[in-house]
Amino acid sequence: MDIFLHGIETQEKDAGNPRFVATIDSGIIFLVGTAPDADDTLFPLNQPRVMRGYTDLPAGLGNTGTLSDHLDAILTQAGRMSQTVYFTRVEEGADTAATMANVLGSRAARTGLHALSRIQPEFGQAPKLIGAPGFTSVRPTDGVASVPVTEGGTDYTTATVAITGDGIGATATAMLDGGAVSAIVVTNPGIGYTTATATVTGDGTGATATTTLGTVANPVAAELAALCQRYRACTVVSGPNGTDADAVQYRNDFDSDRMMVLDPFVKVAKDGVPVSMPADAMVLGLQARVDYEEGFWVSPSNHVLNGVLGTHRPIEHSLSDRSVESQYLNSQHVSTVVRSPTGGWKLWGNRVAKADPLHVFWPVRRAHDVIVESIEIAHEPYLDKPFSKQILVDIAETVNRALRRWQAMGATLGGRVWLDPALNTAESMASGLLYVHYDGEAPAPIEHLVFVFNRNTGYYTTVLADAAREIARMASAAA
Repeated sequence: MDIFLHGIETQEKDAGNPRFVATIDSGIIFLVGTAPDADDTLFPLNQPRVMRGYTDLPAGLGNTGTLSDHLDAILTQAGRMSQTVYFTRVEEGADTAATMANVLGSRAARTGLHALSRIQPEFGQAPKLIGAPGFTSVRPTDGVASVPVTEGGTDYTTATVAITGDGIGATATAMLDGGAVSAIVVTNPGIGYTTATATVTGDGTGATATTTLGTVANPVAAELAALCQRYRACTVVSGPNGTDADAVQYRNDFDSDRMMVLDPFVKVAKDGVPVSMPADAMVLGLQARVDYEEGFWVSPSNHVLNGVLGTHRPIEHSLSDRSVESQYLNSQHVSTVVRSPTGGWKLWGNRVAKADPLHVFWPVRRAHDVIVESIEIAHEPYLDKPFSKQILVDIAETVNRALRRWQAMGATLGGRVWLDPALNTAESMASGLLYVHYDGEAPAPIEHLVFVFNRNTGYYTTVLADAAREIARMASAAA
């Protein structure tokens, strides 16, 4: 600036220096559960608390409810680097439905599962592995199974559906066609309904609908899937712990590439006695350990689960027999726990609760999340800077360097950056909008390894020739 100075000044410039893209911490966990005997002062209801590492198991939480056992299950999987776990205590209700309602919580009040929204502003961290172990296995018989449209109404451009009744947690979304409500999709069936009423509101008139109650998807699992979509996280949910058919039916309730369905429960020692418990917290802890020791792009499958004594029902396992339970469950996108032929009880399964073949692998989904979010956060310093050639080059090179580093680590098979002139027009840039394209591809896990054995009888000729030479040598030595 042209301001008088009889002296010397130095101006520091950052241009021409691409930023380093720090990889986000993908192993932070968030749990919701109960602890009726907890110290209310230390662990108030619906207030997130944090456990940082193996030696930080919270005193005052008590031994009843779900939190104590599942926090311990997570830490049992700890390696050299322990997990960071945020957890929220909810009130244990008079029955299962009441407790599940507390676990579901309120988005507006940020209670239950929605206490997740408190963690980033209060603690500055963002959990990428979330769960509610002990509350995902039940398929309620008293949820909202469907919301049939009785009258489509007219003149709607937006429409909202509210479900009221004596239950909790049911939500639905209206689909519009030509100004009318053409269908209503249940997004969470809720639990505990004997009666339910659906009301459509919006800028049109005349739309009405009824409700049908019945056996539905687990509402806690459904809410976990929705939260994972919003927060770019992933969840492990335990299935019904019944038969293989029950597990597959449970998996078919969902269509999410952020959910791993796990069945059956596992046996662990509690006070010296074997008991069955859901293994979802164990798998969350295992995934965090794998992230820290091997990489955020590595599957937790084929890793030993510490502390497991067995499974609630026998799961026959074979590496080559397609007919056994472990192979059947995996083929239906249900992960399980097996006794490995090389020893130990291992998680077995890479697939999420989604049929789309491009989006079936759990580690690929998580790796892409980490890459995308790490790049987003690293570019905050570029926001609000004026357009210039150097800024565009710096942004592109920031991404390129990160992709090259991740490729060298094995997190992506490649990657490149480009600016699309069809999108980056003079008009779009003048309005403050910049499109930066980049690609990459996290490596899929080797799920099916095929060895092709070829017989070669020609080796008999080699054996015969070797034998003839040895015989001749021995005869020569004896002469």
